[in-house]
Amino acid sequence: MSRISQTSIGNFKVTALRDGELSLPGEVLLNLSDEQSQKIEADENSQLATSNVNAYLIQTESENLLVDSGCRDLFGPTCGFLNDALREAGLEPNDITDIFFTHLHPDHVAGAIDEGGSAVFKNASFKVIDLEYNFWTSDTFSDAEVNGNEWAGLARTALSAYKDKIETISFGKDIIPGVTSVNIPGHTPGHSGFRVDEGNETLIQMGDILHVPNLQLDNPSISTVFDVDPAAALKSRKEILDMVSTDRLLCTSGHMIQPKFGYIEKSGGSYRIAG
Repeated sequence: MSRISQTSIGNFKVTALRDGELSLPGEVLLNLSDEQSQKIEADENSQLATSNVNAYLIQTESENLLVDSGCRDLFGPTCGFLNDALREAGLEPNDITDIFFTHLHPDHVAGAIDEGGSAVFKNASFKVIDLEYNFWTSDTFSDAEVNGNEWAGLARTALSAYKDKIETISFGKDIIPGVTSVNIPGHTPGHSGFRVDEGNETLIQMGDILHVPNLQLDNPSISTVFDVDPAAALKSRKEILDMVSTDRLLCTSGHMIQPKFGYIEKSGGSYRIAG
């Protein structure tokens, strides 16, 4: 099965790279109905809790921008296939000129380094939002399983591997010309999506507003324990979904299943992918 899905925005070629797939356990999902919880508990591979781990490749004539890098071997044997997806797209790791991270959670940054902590994309700059950089390099972490010292340590290891090539950018600034960061607060302090604009064509990548699309599109109030600021993340999810559905913008996200690129329609308080 192919690990890539492609679209074009003007002269930009955008490829979704499927690093892997997994089902999230019910205990990391918040605001589930009793019926949903029972279905997930009864079937560890429930389609309700299905998620993909996606990275993105944005290509121009002179640049190969990678957005996020997957989770390597951290989440088991169904993930860690980013480089296979890249090769299917016709590139090798050394062809990547820039990497932008929507945030520095393990499933987005681990694939940028090997098991020894060395850089995988040796020719790439390492671009991250300044607020995100400041958060993960602070000394304010506890031993919590989520957003704790272990996750911060991984982020710092990745930053160290690219220490001479780090570029911090502020929200709304170009990542490369024509590709702009989008502020999506709540999941992490510097959580970002990106948008690609050329002429009258636009693609918005919505970051991690959705972890389990089959559940969260139907009920956007369902959240996960991964959010640093749950209230802000919930507000962001509803605002972004309202925006892309109202403005009919082509969109995708870091954990979108299929189709990777599509339009979202709103019906009452729910949403669905129109394809």
